[in-house]
Amino acid sequence: MKGTVIHHEHRIGFIVIRDEKGEFAIAELIGSCDVERGDVVSGNIHTSGGAALFNETQEESMDVFIKEYGLSEQDAISLILRTH
Repeated sequence: MKGTVIHHEHRIGFIVIRDEKGEFAIAELIGSCDVERGDVVSGNIHTSGGAALFNETQEESMDVFIKEYGLSEQDAISLILRTH
């Protein structure tokens, strides 16, 4: 599944991805990745836990830990705000 990075929370290393259905996923970046708002990523974002996504815009693989998926935009924002 493809999605678009709509937010990169640098202070905690999280990204928010909007998928093709309009649902949102929160992923924690593992290691250093060059991810920007608007990047298109592909991979299994509808699973919890470790995953390898491919950043099609930057043409690189990135390891992430999917925290939540299938969220509304408001739920995704709330989760980010609650994370320190």
